[in-house]
Amino acid sequence: MKYIKLFLVLGFAFFVILVYLVIPNKIVVSQTTFVHQPGNLVTNAFMSIQYWDKWMPHDSINDHTFILKQGKLEVHESFLSAIKCLYTINEMSGPVTYSAIDAGGDSTMLRYEANINNKIISPMRRIHNYLDSKKMKIQLDSTLAAAAVFYSKKENSKVDTAQ
Repeated sequence: MKYIKLFLVLGFAFFVILVYLVIPNKIVVSQTTFVHQPGNLVTNAFMSIQYWDKWMPHDSINDHTFILKQGKLEVHESFLSAIKCLYTINEMSGPVTYSAIDAGGDSTMLRYEANINNKIISPMRRIHNYLDSKKMKIQLDSTLAAAAVFYSKKENSKVDTAQ
């Protein structure tokens, strides 16, 4: 009986140590895609968040929050070439930065990057955050793919400045 208890304690300790060695403290999720349109057109249109509802794959919108299939994306700030958002899924959230950069010629690079702080004591919460980050990547990849398809059409890359 003593050996069984010792084996269980050592097995649990090994599991906890393995979780902390395999799952990183900072999870980075990112993706890059290219649009074959001039950078200045796409960048100006992409930074205009009032038009995001035309291409963002969402279930509903609440002010500047897109309710996605899995999680929600809150748009916080828009700069010259980057938009800061907060993605939340279940109990995990992480800042997301979308950017559109002129890649030269008739190309524009669209990119997002999300950083999730995973310095958590609970090994189960750490595993849960890791699995949620995988769901987050799938969802954000679909938003970037939708943006690339939308902005590949020249008529969608023009911002209506009359508003």
